[in-house]
Amino acid sequence: MLSNTRITIVSILLTVAAIISYCYVGNIIEVPIKKPLSTFPTQIGTWKWVDHTHMGDEVRKMLGVDDYIQYDYVSADGMPVNLYVSYFSRVGSGGKGYHSPKNCMPGGGWNIIHSEPFKLTVSYSRPVAVEINKMVMQKGAEKEVVFYWYQCRGRIISSEYMDKIYLVLDSMFKRRSDGAFIRIMAPVRDGQETKTVEYLRDFTRHVIPALEEHLPGA
Repeated sequence: MLSNTRITIVSILLTVAAIISYCYVGNIIEVPIKKPLSTFPTQIGTWKWVDHTHMGDEVRKMLGVDDYIQYDYVSADGMPVNLYVSYFSRVGSGGKGYHSPKNCMPGGGWNIIHSEPFKLTVSYSRPVAVEINKMVMQKGAEKEVVFYWYQCRGRIISSEYMDKIYLVLDSMFKRRSDGAFIRIMAPVRDGQETKTVEYLRDFTRHVIPALEEHLPGA
């Protein structure tokens, strides 16, 4: 249930977004991806690419993605992870936009057990702390841990609310609404959820810098 404060914030954002779409949307530029996602590395740290999934043309058209990958990787000791990245050159144009796993996964039969912010350290030229989302979900006997975030115009954003705020501000002051949604999933084996989280932490800290080679920055 949304608090009154959140409802007020969302209402204000929707009002501002409506004003922008009336006054500014024609001036927002489409920003092409820096480097095609099809060239994304098949080796991420010690993780190796093993397979990929193609979404159907109708699904891709419905989602409005300009570029995407859905790759399967496996660790040296056999843990699989699934990486999904979708890029939009102009969010909000023609219905293009992200779909939060909190909305999509239940539609696929998954029950969200819990969701919370998750912090990890990423190594660039120096270590940098970032915050993403961690979600645990279950469908029958299957249990998965999901990491997801928005990587937009030089920012890593965990909050859907902050993503909307930055989208409004950047549309107004940068004439940009491009961005990417990233989701990484791995199965929980033998009830060892903590171990799955550690696998995902290792994979993600390598993925984020690799994504910056492909996604437009600030």
